[in-house]
Amino acid sequence: MKLHFNYITLCLLLVSGLIYGQQDREATANSKYNSMSYAEAIALYKGLVADGYGSPELFENLGNSYYLQSNYALAKVSYDSLFKRTRDVSKSTYYRYINVLRSEKEAKKADKLYATLLKKYPKEKIEDKLKNRIFLSPEVLVVSSVTLKNSKINSPYSDYKASYLGEDKIVYSSSKETKSFLSTKSIWNNEAYTNLYESRFDGDSLIGEVSKLKGRINRFYNESSAVFTKDGKTMYFTRNNHLANQVKTDSLENVLLKIYKARYNGKRWVDIEELPFNSNQYNCAHPALSPDEDYLYFSSDMPGTKGESDLYRVSISDNTYGTPENLGAQINTLGRDTFPFITSENVLIFSSDYRKGQGGLDLYYTDLKSTNKRVYTFSAPINSTSDDFGLVYKVSEGTGFMSSNRKEDNVGSDDIYELSGLTIPKLEDLTVMIKSKKGNDVIGNTSVSLSNENKSVLGTITAINNQVSLLDVDPSKEYNLQVNNENYQPYASSLKFKGTNTTTIYLTEKAPPPAPVDLQELLKLEIIYFDFDKHAIRSDAAIELAKIVEILNRYPVINLEIIGHTDSFGPTAYNERLSARRAASTKQWLVDRGISSDRITTIGYGEKQPINDCERNKCTKEQHNQNRRTEFLIKQ
Repeated sequence: MKLHFNYITLCLLLVSGLIYGQQDREATANSKYNSMSYAEAIALYKGLVADGYGSPELFENLGNSYYLQSNYALAKVSYDSLFKRTRDVSKSTYYRYINVLRSEKEAKKADKLYATLLKKYPKEKIEDKLKNRIFLSPEVLVVSSVTLKNSKINSPYSDYKASYLGEDKIVYSSSKETKSFLSTKSIWNNEAYTNLYESRFDGDSLIGEVSKLKGRINRFYNESSAVFTKDGKTMYFTRNNHLANQVKTDSLENVLLKIYKARYNGKRWVDIEELPFNSNQYNCAHPALSPDEDYLYFSSDMPGTKGESDLYRVSISDNTYGTPENLGAQINTLGRDTFPFITSENVLIFSSDYRKGQGGLDLYYTDLKSTNKRVYTFSAPINSTSDDFGLVYKVSEGTGFMSSNRKEDNVGSDDIYELSGLTIPKLEDLTVMIKSKKGNDVIGNTSVSLSNENKSVLGTITAINNQVSLLDVDPSKEYNLQVNNENYQPYASSLKFKGTNTTTIYLTEKAPPPAPVDLQELLKLEIIYFDFDKHAIRSDAAIELAKIVEILNRYPVINLEIIGHTDSFGPTAYNERLSARRAASTKQWLVDRGISSDRITTIGYGEKQPINDCERNKCTKEQHNQNRRTEFLIKQ
């Protein structure tokens, strides 16, 4: 018996040891995951899965680790396992799973999951609060005429984020010298141990000869994402946080990114300084300058960030910097919004993984001058099912550079592509004012419909305060405008932007409808009378009603309105009900003889419309009898 007890005790100790061992291993993996050491976290999670462990949290963290390394195929495997076990996951994990499904070309499954997400989080669907506006341009800019070419400067490692330096150079990030593949890929950088290189280009093609930037730039861990002032004398770039040649971390041991500034002295880059809005508790990265160089745009997860990283801007004035300003919910999402670039026409181009794209990071753009800040995306070949980011673009030439880790014809893990033939249309907003031809405000509800040259309806809205807003109008195109109001003649015309942001259209009032025709008078029928306090059809009335049936059968286009009346005996409210019953019984008599109910309407006026001038207490019996009647009007 004692031996049996010892055996049970030993088994319990072994089981508890295995449980605690598994818990310790998972806790260690979670710690690596939370500190963004994704490669180490993946190794630990994979070991646990191989040993038969697999909690929802484990698969969620494993999927997220692969996702943040842009390994979407393996992220999908983990998310598949997670969603088989539970759907009680965060919104960001829903979006990541949807994103990898699109990346792995499972669009139908992604759309189905997106519908589930909207049911679970209905506020995720962006509702247009302003009902009197129509967007005239599609959300996807078709760029099938754009040509992409893998650049000569690419290496077998990671090469990405080109920026213009003057008229004939670009500067980009590369890990080719360290030959180090990414081990902790995160929302902030695509490759560990990157340096900044420069290369000359001729037209839209890079020559291929590269050299490191001169000066004390390429010294610490990671340098990437440079941007230059037009005079080429100032550079802003991203670097890991460091002090005295040592990489610094935040309180959670995360390696942080900061934005630095350097000055070119004619030979090399000197006077490197950290910008004042950086912090040891959050990341700032991927700087970009506005065309007038009055603002610096960047990506950050500072307090106030909506998602994993948001886009911000900070003002620059006399070498001082303002307070960072979040670009807002119209642009930023709950995911990664990053790698900004501002064109010469103030169009913001950036990457995001939280919108309904093709998969991975996709490229988007919005006009910063527009009041609505509607976000557009690019079709293929600019966007793919992989990560597409870091697009820079010369508007006047239609050329630029972008980065991608797409599998087709890639040389390294991230490659730089030369692009040509890109045109982003200039869009304008147009307000349409609606007036009557007499110059007065239009009365009643006005419906406005817009269609394009292919007669595809772009939207139908109701005017508010006699105006509608047409947003993102392509000035080079012509649209078709239709306006309808029950009180005015229909209006149809072509509409083209003519250099002004307001146009007025004038509606013609409809002619007043003709007066209703009295059928009894037209046919010389006897008046239909009723007995006192009754609504039954009398025999003398039936003779006249039969004549009406004959007319209605002969002319099926005629519709009738039957109006019931009473004398002035009794309460007014009672008389109104009685007159309504008289009109209804008359209608029913006609319907019973084959007349469609849809052709007849009824109304009861009670004692309100007597046919004689006698007062309630002074009417003769005959006068009261005359007031108990039914009338028939032909409706126009």
